[in-house]
Amino acid sequence: MAKYQEEPEECEEGAPAWMVTFADLVTLLLTFFVLLLSFANTDEQMFNEMKGSVKDAFGVSKESRGTFEKEKSESVSSRPEIIKLEKENNKMLRDIRKLINKLGLKGSSMMKLEKDGLKITIKGQALFAPGRTKINESVFVLLDEFKKQLDKYKGFTLVVEGHTDNIPIKSSLFPSNWELSSARAISVIRYFMEELDVKPKRLLAVGYADTKPIATNDTPEGRAENRRVEFRLKKEPKKKTTSSRRRGKSKRNLREPPGEVKIY
Repeated sequence: MAKYQEEPEECEEGAPAWMVTFADLVTLLLTFFVLLLSFANTDEQMFNEMKGSVKDAFGVSKESRGTFEKEKSESVSSRPEIIKLEKENNKMLRDIRKLINKLGLKGSSMMKLEKDGLKITIKGQALFAPGRTKINESVFVLLDEFKKQLDKYKGFTLVVEGHTDNIPIKSSLFPSNWELSSARAISVIRYFMEELDVKPKRLLAVGYADTKPIATNDTPEGRAENRRVEFRLKKEPKKKTTSSRRRGKSKRNLREPPGEVKIY
């Protein structure tokens, strides 16, 4: 009688089913750790390229490439200066706002903190009579306060910007709104130089005419908003060290002529 022999079981070709699942898990873990490593060592160029690709994929047309890491480094390196500037701006804001409220100019003024200083907007009728450049005496106290702030914070300059509405002016003194807006800014600058003895190099007069409206010119109310004077107390940027000859030349340029005037 022949001895019975069991036939060997046939093995399926390839790896077992559990091995496929295990390999997928290991691959996912490897990918996860690679991502962690890439986030821990961010390359600026690669990050910006990736950011631009993501924006393109989602249909975002507005881009700001190369600003992420730059802004971060600037905020870290200049943090003490930024904190100091914010404190100075807030202190100036409180002092000037207190005086504006005391003078009853709250409805004719607007204040805004900016990156490099403080902007105070005063409606034209509060400073000047229509078509005139003589400063109303009622605002002398406010201009004196600006001078006090300049004395207190030595690193600031005062920029005075004249603005008008789009109604053409017809005057022998002012052929256009360009002359009127510039003359008003210069009138304020001269008050600071001649009456308050502010150094010309810390002052700047700019005339914009009707090129920068903040409201519509189609209504009387909008035109009244656009007739304004803006005072900007701005932090002077630090100048790079140059040769003594070059520094002397730049100082002469600042003094001549007194009170720089720009027309845009």
